[in-house]
Amino acid sequence: MLFKNTAAQSADLLTAYAFSLLLAPVMLHRLGLELFGVWAVTGAMATYAGLLDLGITRSLARFVALYDVEGDRAAIGECVGLGLLAVTAVAVIGAIVAAVGPSLFAGALDSISAADLRLVLLCSVAIFCFTAYRRVLNSVDIGLRRMVPPNVANVFTNVVNFAFSLAALLIHPDLVLYGAANAFAYLIGIGAALAGVRHVWGSVPLKWPSRGRRQQIVGFGARTQVHALADLVNLQTDKLILAFVVDVRAAATYEIAARVVLAARSVGLLTISAMIPTITAHIAQHGREALRRLYRRYTTLTVGLSYPVLALTCVTAPYLLHAWLGEVPARAASVVVLLTAAYLLPLAAETAMNVAVGDGRPGLVSSNSIVTAAANVALTLALAPLLGFWGVLAGTALALSIGSLVFVARFLRTYGLARRDHLRAVGPPAALALGVTAALVPFELLLGWDSASRLESAAVVLGSVAVYTLVYWPLAGRLGFLPDKLTLPSLRRRQLA
Repeated sequence: MLFKNTAAQSADLLTAYAFSLLLAPVMLHRLGLELFGVWAVTGAMATYAGLLDLGITRSLARFVALYDVEGDRAAIGECVGLGLLAVTAVAVIGAIVAAVGPSLFAGALDSISAADLRLVLLCSVAIFCFTAYRRVLNSVDIGLRRMVPPNVANVFTNVVNFAFSLAALLIHPDLVLYGAANAFAYLIGIGAALAGVRHVWGSVPLKWPSRGRRQQIVGFGARTQVHALADLVNLQTDKLILAFVVDVRAAATYEIAARVVLAARSVGLLTISAMIPTITAHIAQHGREALRRLYRRYTTLTVGLSYPVLALTCVTAPYLLHAWLGEVPARAASVVVLLTAAYLLPLAAETAMNVAVGDGRPGLVSSNSIVTAAANVALTLALAPLLGFWGVLAGTALALSIGSLVFVARFLRTYGLARRDHLRAVGPPAALALGVTAALVPFELLLGWDSASRLESAAVVLGSVAVYTLVYWPLAGRLGFLPDKLTLPSLRRRQLA
């Protein structure tokens, strides 16, 4: 069941990032680098508005799983009701800020007028809120561990959004039209999410939340929201700082590189995308006895699947960007390398974070997130005057690494695990993944991407992936670094069957 749910979650994430990567060069060609940067900055601002829901929408799937085990159907309806109320409140506040805000900083984004910037911000708020409504509806199916229907709806939404976005760019290269097309596509996605809930539940469970239910979910959500805030500080604040301190073109360059890195990171997180509701239900049914075994196993799988993707992204960065964009913005390849390396340690800690949240201990994650965010701000302020553009990125990279190490130490102490348990789970798959990648580095350096055509760069990337897969996959499967269903013997057995 967990493998099936993980595969369903993966389809949504992979299609979303695939379409995002396909649209980026079209956006650059039709809108230009500066307007691409404006879109990145307004999207980051709208994402910050999402903090106003106090983490409610992020927590619902966990509570639905808990109430499902308890057989409390009314409580599940209260979860949906509270989520919809929270998103509506955020939508109203976000719309007000978007309407009055452009006059305050339109000068910093001088490539767009204040009136157009207001419309783009309103579109960004609408996109975020429509997505949040979908997340509330999908939390029912996800909490019930029935993740195929909501992700079919999500993939449908991704396809509609890609089609609308591409059509808008080709018809008229205008950022306002592009934003409106995105917003309308996600509005259609709400209908798809409703269909998914009705397929699983029979109707939409909806009930006015009681005071006790509000306090329980808001209390839990507020603690998980601190981790979301830290993610925003680490992923979005750099973009804003670069836009207002350097220029919007620097923010656009960062956004281009970040899309590649976040896509690679998301592939690594697919192994744990269905973990929180599964762990919550498991604990409610069987207690905490198996948590240590689950932690060690899924940490190994996460590293075994994510590190190859990150390592290949890092070593092929110049060729990948050249094949993708044609004309690569200055510093973009170096940003990809730096950010990719910065996510190695955090990915090794992701399983522990999901175990803690699923076990009802979000405070363990949120307190560490505060440390990470504070370290990011402090290091950025210290290094930016000395290193400029690179100081901002170096501060983020160091903060992510320090925060991950601190969290793992606290997690091991809380759950009575030894440091060697973590090292045994992380070390062998990491050594294999990075070792195979290191063998490709000399060949990448000898080829020289700057004199290659886009087709040749694409061939280098595909060739590197093929060689890496032929070497890594059999070894990782034999050593137990991959899920059993992805190993070669298991695939052969299913083929024969």
